[in-house]
Amino acid sequence: MLRPSEQLWPWLRRLYWNTALFVGISLALPQLWIGAWAAQVVAVSYLMASLVAFPLSRLYPKTALVAHLLAALGILIWASHQPWGAIVPGWDREMVLYVGASLATLGLTVLGMFGGLWVMMAALVLMAVGMPHPQSALYWMVWPGWLMGGLVGLALFKGVHRLEAAQQELAKVALRDRQTGLSTHLALEADYERYQALASRSDQPLLLSYWVLRTSPRSQAHQAQLLQNLAQVMREAIRQGDGMYRLEESQFCGLHIGLVSGDELAERLSRRFTQAQLVWVVCNGLTLEEALAQTQRLLYQAPSSEHALSTVPKA
Repeated sequence: MLRPSEQLWPWLRRLYWNTALFVGISLALPQLWIGAWAAQVVAVSYLMASLVAFPLSRLYPKTALVAHLLAALGILIWASHQPWGAIVPGWDREMVLYVGASLATLGLTVLGMFGGLWVMMAALVLMAVGMPHPQSALYWMVWPGWLMGGLVGLALFKGVHRLEAAQQELAKVALRDRQTGLSTHLALEADYERYQALASRSDQPLLLSYWVLRTSPRSQAHQAQLLQNLAQVMREAIRQGDGMYRLEESQFCGLHIGLVSGDELAERLSRRFTQAQLVWVVCNGLTLEEALAQTQRLLYQAPSSEHALSTVPKA
């Protein structure tokens, strides 16, 4: 199952390789012992192409996949020119051609999805020129099928791009609070370990500040204005590189590397916004839940007043 945080293209490429290797190798290996000579050539060629392309897919994920698909189509064209029964005993030439045309349609669909318009068009021309042209009216109908398969692949190509763009936009919305412009609790969870690692590597303290707006506004508009004012004060009070997050309706927190006390933050806040409380805790080595729990305990110990700023450092 695709995780929400996982991008679509890497997942689709893994799906392709899992399918191509499992199905392809399962069909190719038996042909080495029981297949006709042409089937053995096809099996060896496919296995060699897979052995070369799959390791390269880690360095060049898109290029290796497209090259593997083109190689498979080339093998298919070669196989379609072989004598009757040289691929599968008992099949006549027309059966081989129809099966090959069906596989080509599937290949063009997948190639259009991963390679885009020009790669798909190049493969379509290659198939039209390279595949045999028997005197059969029904066989000529596979060309529109190839074109339709390529168009379906292109639609998937564009659809996945749009879906990824929508997913990224939703992620931005989930990580940014629209009312205040600050980051959200989800962003705090994502950033906390990174801040811990940065503080540990630089051997500096990491301070978590907790800001609470304590007021009883006369209207929602008044409340929203107070929240926006507090968010602006917080942005002005912090240093570059600090993180600021909105947790709940009127609760905020910040991450500050290199601070052991929030006195300076409290002083800046007291000059601009007295309708708030501020507590802090040095959280090196603490989980996010432990750090927030300590700030909650400090907050409850602090004297609360609608017009008084309370600052309580870690004991």
